[in-house]
Amino acid sequence: MNLYEDKDAVYLEALAPGVDPATLDISVVGNTLSITGEKRRVAGDIRPEAFHRSERATGKCVRHMQLPVAVDEHKVHAAYKDGLLMVTLPKAVKAKPKQIAVQVG
Repeated sequence: MNLYEDKDAVYLEALAPGVDPATLDISVVGNTLSITGEKRRVAGDIRPEAFHRSERATGKCVRHMQLPVAVDEHKVHAAYKDGLLMVTLPKAVKAKPKQIAVQVG
């Protein structure tokens, strides 16, 4: 996972090859981002006992990540393409830097 930010949002990029996008669930509670998903076994009529070797992990996965700043959980956006999950978490107004003008006297 890569987690980075700019002045407007926090961004998360997570490698998730083989994860069924329909099983992805993303939630934000406080400053914690939670992602769950599932990699299913090989599709088709292949029985598990027919495998000679199986090295690719399958099953449910859960990941919790502490966010560096408060985010607006109502505006979170996620996209999944080519095995990459991209989550955009806009910063809450209180977390954005405030520009203060300096008056010259």
